[in-house]
Formats: sequence, structure tokens, C-alpha cells
Amino acid sequence: MAAGLKQDFIERFEHAIRETGFGAFNARQAAVLVFDANRYTDSLAAAAAVLDARERERAARFKFEADRATYTVAHAAWRVAIGLCLGMPAKKIPLTFTPEGQPRLYGHALSTSLSHSRSMVALAMCHAETIGVDIETVPLKVNLEELMPTFCTPQEITAIEALPSYDRAHELLRLWTRKEALLKAFGVGLLNDPAKTPAPAHELLWPPAGAVPYPACHVRNIETGELWLGALATPGMVADMVLHTL
Repeated sequence: MAAGLKQDFIERFEHAIRETGFGAFNARQAAVLVFDANRYTDSLAAAAAVLDARERERAARFKFEADRATYTVAHAAWRVAIGLCLGMPAKKIPLTFTPEGQPRLYGHALSTSLSHSRSMVALAMCHAETIGVDIETVPLKVNLEELMPTFCTPQEITAIEALPSYDRAHELLRLWTRKEALLKAFGVGLLNDPAKTPAPAHELLWPPAGAVPYPACHVRNIETGELWLGALATPGMVADMVLHTL
């Protein structure tokens, strides 16, 4: 029964993303897929069968069922999407993680990143050395203006405070997603102080001191509507982004 459930989820999700054209990207492109995990919670047991032991253990730690469901679907879908790009079964994906939590596909010239917020999921891939993606649903449950000193540089605070009040929350969220994506691409995540990491859009930025010596990356915002926004960070050689939505 478990094998049948697993195959059902794999076939269903792979068919859906093939329909969007996901997976057809060249060396100078990054592919980003965004979808709502709630579309697949009716296949939750099937999705769970795709996960490895580490992921199942992490899924079990979530206090709320909705968060557990999103994590399960997101990680199962991630494996299916990677498998499509590598031409191998989802359960055979050599997905590992650095001590800092950065995903690695050792032995393959593919970098990948995953993010989810509430039920929205974003996953990204490219053929460069690294990649970072972040997605956030709108509105946030926290007041980012109150948190500015914890994640903004002094120059960023000055720029945000110069904006009309009705623009600040949106611009702060765009900035937050850029920082998350950039620090993921640099392999440090929030272990590095975001308040010391400028993240202007479309500028080449070097990794912070002590980070893995990745190439300079640029970061761009991803926005398609009012329910979510995100950001993608890639090395400078990756000039284009191909966005797919389900």
C-alpha cells in the first residue's frame, strides 16, 4: 500500500510540474516553482512516503497539523522536482545538508533551495555553485517596523523611514526575503547577522567573512500577486529566472 501511495503522489506532482514546463532551464537560468501545499494535503500519507528518515523526524516535531502538512508536502515535492531535473527517482535523490543546513546534491552540478510560509512553497534550482530562495505570505504575523534594528543596516533603516508609511511594510518584507535568500545562497542562513548583511536588489554581493567562499551573488524579488512575495539569490553568472506556478 505504501509503495502505491508513494507512486501516486510522485506521478501526480511530476505531471503537474511538467505541465508548467518546469525543469527546462539552461546554465544561465534559475528555475523557481511556487505552489500551495494545500492542493496536495489529500495525498499527505503518499507525500510522507517520499521523505527520508531525517525529514520524517523533523515533520513529527511540528506542533500544529497544518505546519506538519506543509512541511511534508513541500519536502516530498522538492524531491520529485529534483528527480525530474536529474532524471532519477525521487527516493534516490542524494540530498544532504551541511552543518549549517544548506542543501547539497553531491556528485551533481545542480544547486537547490526550498522555502515555505504557511501553505505556500517555493523551490529553486540552477546549474551554478549555489542558490537561495525565500517566500513569505502576506500579511506577516509580526510587525517588521518594530524589528528593523534586528535585521536592517543603519542605511537600510534610513531608507525605509524615508518612505511613506503605507509603503514601509511592503518594502520591509521585500528586504527581509532578499536577506533570507542571500544568506541561504551564502550557506550561512540566519547564523549570520542580517543587520550586517546589506541586500540591495540586482547588485553583486560577496559572502560575509567566515562564510563558504562562494562567488558573488545577486538577489532579486519575486512578486506575482497580493498573497505572497519572495526573493531569489544566485551567482552572477545566472542572469535569468524562469518562474513556474501551480
